[in-house]
Amino acid sequence: MDQLLKDIRFGARTLLRSPAFALVAIVTLGLGIGANAAIFSVIDGVLLKPLPYASGERLLLIRQSAPLARRPDIGVSIKELYEYRAQTKAFDAVVEYHQMNFDLLKRGEPDRVDTGVVSHNFFDVLGLRPILGRTFVAADDAPGADAVLILSHSYWQTKFGGDPTIIGQIFQMNDRPHTVVGVLPDVPQYPQENDVYMPASACPFRAAAEKRIVENPRAFSILTAFGRLRPGVSRPAASADVEAICSRFTHDRPSVYRPTAGVTSTTLGLGDELTRNARPLLLILLGTTALVLLIACANVANLMLARLLRRDREMAIRSALGAGRWQLARQLLVESVLLSLAAGVFGLFFAASTLSMLTRFVARFTTRTGQIAVDPGLLAFTLVVSVVTGLVFGTLPAVISRADLAGAMKPGTRAGGTTTMRRRLQNGLIVAQVAVSVVLLAGAGLLLASFYRLQKVDPGYRAERVVAAEAFPNFSKYTTFESQLRFYQPVLERLQSEPGVVSAAVTNAVPLSTSAPNTNPFQIQGRPGDDPDKRPAADVRVVTPDYFQTLGIPFVGGRPFRGADRADAPAVAIVNKAMTRYWDGRDPIGTRVSFDNGATWATVVGVVGDVRQFGLERGSVAQVYVPLAQSGGLNGRFLVRTQADLAGAARLIRDAVHAVDPNMPVENVRTLDELRERYLATPKLTAMLLTVFAALAVLVTMAGLTGVIGTSVSQRVQEFGVRMALGATRERVLGQVLGQGLTLVAAGLVAGLAGSLLLTRVLSTYLFDTQPTDPVTFASVVGAFVIAGTAATLGPALRATSVDPMLALRAE
Repeated sequence: MDQLLKDIRFGARTLLRSPAFALVAIVTLGLGIGANAAIFSVIDGVLLKPLPYASGERLLLIRQSAPLARRPDIGVSIKELYEYRAQTKAFDAVVEYHQMNFDLLKRGEPDRVDTGVVSHNFFDVLGLRPILGRTFVAADDAPGADAVLILSHSYWQTKFGGDPTIIGQIFQMNDRPHTVVGVLPDVPQYPQENDVYMPASACPFRAAAEKRIVENPRAFSILTAFGRLRPGVSRPAASADVEAICSRFTHDRPSVYRPTAGVTSTTLGLGDELTRNARPLLLILLGTTALVLLIACANVANLMLARLLRRDREMAIRSALGAGRWQLARQLLVESVLLSLAAGVFGLFFAASTLSMLTRFVARFTTRTGQIAVDPGLLAFTLVVSVVTGLVFGTLPAVISRADLAGAMKPGTRAGGTTTMRRRLQNGLIVAQVAVSVVLLAGAGLLLASFYRLQKVDPGYRAERVVAAEAFPNFSKYTTFESQLRFYQPVLERLQSEPGVVSAAVTNAVPLSTSAPNTNPFQIQGRPGDDPDKRPAADVRVVTPDYFQTLGIPFVGGRPFRGADRADAPAVAIVNKAMTRYWDGRDPIGTRVSFDNGATWATVVGVVGDVRQFGLERGSVAQVYVPLAQSGGLNGRFLVRTQADLAGAARLIRDAVHAVDPNMPVENVRTLDELRERYLATPKLTAMLLTVFAALAVLVTMAGLTGVIGTSVSQRVQEFGVRMALGATRERVLGQVLGQGLTLVAAGLVAGLAGSLLLTRVLSTYLFDTQPTDPVTFASVVGAFVIAGTAATLGPALRATSVDPMLALRAE
């Protein structure tokens, strides 16, 4: 320990005498360590820490699917839930969940709340205890029980300012008074974030569906079901148990569960489901930051090798005074660990400053971000990485630190004499750095190319100066379709009469919002060979006549809807180009389609262009548009194209809605440009993150190349002087030095491109219209490295051409 302390004190003094070297090494390593620490903190909070639920490892999701019908998740119905609950031997409790949207009234501005509808023991199974009040009890879930609510922590804070007296307060929802009985702790909610929770029996839609489960066992098949394993039961045993239950009820009801669908059931871990979308991307980012740290280590090792060349005389004197090889190596290792620990402190601050940004990014993929924090685990990880990093980049200089006493102590010998092994080692480190940087830059280039092509996609509509807003009729007040029309029609008329409003419309879905396809099988009248089991499906959109004008969707043929297309008029429909393929080349205009097995038929009166409704990267699905007056009802979204201020248009929508119904919540008021930007935010952030890491790797690599070539030039001053004295031109010397640097870059490019062809395939899931072997991207990477390598080598090369031959010869 005494010798180690002496080495530490001497190492600190040595580094303080070389502040420029120490600063470059600390910043280089600190960025690599900090990036890894930040990503580790996210992975630890999202993937590694146990779920913040009691016995979280015993919580399993029951997933039903129909693989033969290509439906990976068909949900669980009320009847199926009861059968799992009654027959299971693997679970000690099975609970249900589904989400609805209801209007919360009598507390200021009307508010449409995301409502989790759950079993009374839902929170008991999760092991969650409220911070205020209580959770549900069995009596709350009894038919006809008084309606009660539990607030989520975030909703309690944002809507009520954390009011501690909230328990017992009464709100109006679904035309009934609801009493707040509890507030949840601040934990990730499974399977979705909600504002409030209610017992299952209080949901009017579920209660209505439960009356039909005898004649329709698949009624209300939107439930998420999960349970807690009994002690001693394994996951495979639980999967076998639910599969056996599923097999029994599908076998007993072949008319409901067609064999052609292949309905089956299995179990999945709750933690895995919470992080399913985030895990691949987080592992890619971890691999990326690990490569950046390796590059930083190689770069600092190169710096230490170059510095070691200037310390040959020091090492020789220490060896002459009795220091053994292990003592010399230990001193160099101590210096490298001191550097890496200082870099670890810098990296920790860097990680802490970027953690909130990464958390917001990861929140797009999982709700499990509440446990991401600067905690003792992050400190321990940073310490371990710092020490290991110091040992990694300090090992090579320490191993080759054998002192050449005769050469180093010879009078007149210049410090910095090198050996073939050292030179090859430095060159090898540069080649490795270039190779890894090529892999990172190729990955970043592919993501950037993909993002560029994605944002250039024509969505099929014109988004500029269009504002969208949701206004869903309260089902307890607007009980009939006619009552819904009495709300929408006057609001639409008010909007259309406002100055500056070009056009306005109502629809059941806004492009690039969070809606999913509303697919329905259909049949074409007179089409031969119609098989009910093999009918195609189309997404059904409900619109008002000015919808196509408001969004700028072009007509390919036929006519738009008219005011005369009322409920008492013949049914009409408009199809998009993608749907016309089902007419086998014939003109669909004038033909008739049915979505209710032939009970009613609608005449196709027009064909419009395709709209990328559900994603820019997804091809347009078959869509059919029906007029609102003939639809039977909808949850409406208003669309307003305006020439006036967009914020003013948002106010116009709210004012028009509240003029007709003051208790109608108006939610999600956004422009279509904002919706597009929100949709593009995830691929954009992913590409930018990888680009930042790749740029950092390239900068560090080029700095290392400059250092190696600069060191080589300083050691060859006499050689260049002699060459020029014997007739070599400055251009030839310049070419030799540039050739040395570009040879290293070329070797690294060859290795890096070979690695890229293999590793960039990992990104194929995140690429749009871009192949993992995209030639334009790889050509750009090669060009970028040639330019960067030339720039990095040019400075030392120009210094080599400035050598005075006479001074060099005198020194020789």
